[in-house]
Amino acid sequence: MTNKPFIIKEATRKRCHIFEIDEESGAKFVQVNSEHFAYLREVKAIDFSIYFRIGLTMIEFMKPAEHSKELLEQISRAIQKEYAGLEICIRKIDRNRLLAIIDSVRRQKIDVLLDKEPTLDRKVLEIFGNLSNASQLVVRGGINKDTAKVVEASAAHLVDNLFDSQSAMATLSRMVIHDPTLYDHSASVAMFAALISTQHLEQNVSKKEAAIIAQCGLYHDVGKTCVPSHILNKPGKFTPDEFNVMKEHAIFGEEELLKVIENGAPIHESVVRVAGEHHERWNGKGYPRGHCGALHAENLNGIHLYTRIVSIADVYSALLMKRVYKEAFEPQDALLIMEKNAKDDYDPIIFPKFLNAVVASLNALQKSNEKGRILFRDEDGLLKESKK
Repeated sequence: MTNKPFIIKEATRKRCHIFEIDEESGAKFVQVNSEHFAYLREVKAIDFSIYFRIGLTMIEFMKPAEHSKELLEQISRAIQKEYAGLEICIRKIDRNRLLAIIDSVRRQKIDVLLDKEPTLDRKVLEIFGNLSNASQLVVRGGINKDTAKVVEASAAHLVDNLFDSQSAMATLSRMVIHDPTLYDHSASVAMFAALISTQHLEQNVSKKEAAIIAQCGLYHDVGKTCVPSHILNKPGKFTPDEFNVMKEHAIFGEEELLKVIENGAPIHESVVRVAGEHHERWNGKGYPRGHCGALHAENLNGIHLYTRIVSIADVYSALLMKRVYKEAFEPQDALLIMEKNAKDDYDPIIFPKFLNAVVASLNALQKSNEKGRILFRDEDGLLKESKK
């Protein structure tokens, strides 16, 4: 694994305020996600500073008066390089300012998106935005009682306002194609998982259970906050050592959630289990423990129902997203990829119901357009496509 030291350039030393911190003062800063910078590029000014942190050294890299796309681009490049111990931070007291920018830009983007694609559902996008606000609290790390209460409320709001699945699934699936910066992985996993649980199981779950499943989606990747940013944001393929570090996020997630539960945060124990096993696969070839099949009295090494739901939503959402290491797939292509691996990876009862629901959703949306890709099953039951 490559860990290059971050060298502070002379120009940076002259331009920036550089200072040392101790553990107490370091707790006043919080790491921010690289995806936030897409939103910061959309505004003309910000009223907080962005810092580089290397160990106990802080660099005030961009002050409010210096806000520019060029400096934001330099920050993004620094995140993607394999610098040892480099973190991008803001002060904790500035988190609400960042959230306000993200929320404002998202609302503007939703208006633009609906003008371009009027067949999408505004209500779906607005509920998604509410979930995304909760998701951003989680991915920044440092979960506490207040964060857990926001997540709990957002999940309950989602379930109380669930809508026709055709509208919801198509809107979520198409949104990322039109504007990838709107997409929030954990929020989409929460929404897809809630839709599956309330509308596409043999026996639909209660509202209370559905809200817990939505929380599982919002928290499932919390362990990634413990993965070094140079690995998490690496633009190329992982080395075997790097992939082993990345896989540890499942265990990290369990540990982080258990800590905050012990401190009184209102998080259900099932959320912990899903965070730890959302990369387990039906055939037992997932990680970290090789669980297989369904969890029941005769298979205590099986995969929990909530995990089997969330893992399907997780893979579908990940395929739709453009990442630093891969391009985004169109929804139809994502479904075709998932079906090829379905026998090995997913619950054989839940996955076909999910697949059929998304296909119906996408087809209903495409029929209202002049052009589109229609999915159907051939005589052998295999998923195929035709173009209008």
